[in-house]
Amino acid sequence: MHYLLTGSYSGPEEKGIKLWRFDSAAGKLTEGEGMAGVDRPSFLAIHPNGSSFAAASETGNGELVACLCNPADGEFVEINRQPSNGDHPAHVTIAESGSWLLAVNYSGGNVNVYPLSPEGEIGGLADSVRHEGTGPNRDRQDAAHPHSVSQIPGTPFFVVPDLGTDTLYIYRLDDSTGKLSLQREVPCSPGSGPRHAAFHPVEKIIYVLQELNSSVTVYSLGEGASMVALQTVSLLPEEWPGENTSAEVAVSEDGRFLYASNRGHDSIAAFSIGNGGKLDLLGFAASGGAGPRHFTLIPGGEWLVAANERSDSLHVLKLASGGMPEPHGEPVATKAPVCVKLIGK
Repeated sequence: MHYLLTGSYSGPEEKGIKLWRFDSAAGKLTEGEGMAGVDRPSFLAIHPNGSSFAAASETGNGELVACLCNPADGEFVEINRQPSNGDHPAHVTIAESGSWLLAVNYSGGNVNVYPLSPEGEIGGLADSVRHEGTGPNRDRQDAAHPHSVSQIPGTPFFVVPDLGTDTLYIYRLDDSTGKLSLQREVPCSPGSGPRHAAFHPVEKIIYVLQELNSSVTVYSLGEGASMVALQTVSLLPEEWPGENTSAEVAVSEDGRFLYASNRGHDSIAAFSIGNGGKLDLLGFAASGGAGPRHFTLIPGGEWLVAANERSDSLHVLKLASGGMPEPHGEPVATKAPVCVKLIGK
């Protein structure tokens, strides 16, 4: 049995954060308890202690909400809240040390650091850095829009893809003070809109998903988090004529496969990972709904759970031995899911 949490674009009067039980033998999701009181609790970050987590309340002048969830009994407890220091916090992550929470404000254009207690309580703002700039897409790149913040595993470095400026910002976090220092800026293709990042579990490789041109770029990682682009691949079939924005990217725990979600094409693109981290397309699988904003891979390498925001559903996909996802069972209804994360140890 595995336990999952979902965040959603639900109002504060609704149970926007939910606990789910996943039976990995049957590939079945069962809805558990839920938590109301948080407005648009979109992205979630799970504390290394396995029971507390932080939710981004993705509103104008948003909030970061610390909570406790015991998966065994399903009980939720709110710990505390802090203002997000800007509009529309879109992504949060907890440092490997468990001592710091990092969050980005999509509309606010900044990256923020907060101390975390061992129990998961969020302290006052420790540091904040603001991005400046625009991109060629006037509708989406009118200003800086940092979309996520991810720690390069085993290092003090964090990658912040900025959709608005077509730039990857690499920061070093001082674990004793919570201060960020900019190490480098890595330009991406104009108009590509970098959004999320994933890491190879063995090789020094980072995969960056670009939302606006529906692609993934493969980078090698060097000393001091230096990055060299090796390959860019499309996340869509060549013949696809419609509009699409890509959303989430993840690498299998054995490092053999990469998956990415498409909203518009409504699919999960699957790739095999070869020597040097480069990608070869396996194919596309229907996500089982509309607008797969996020997904997670279940430990064991057999299952993927997609959060289909626009069709108000979660859908389980079976991962074949060759890496391709296959629809499994029927979608499970839940309002506007936008994040699905494993919780527990």
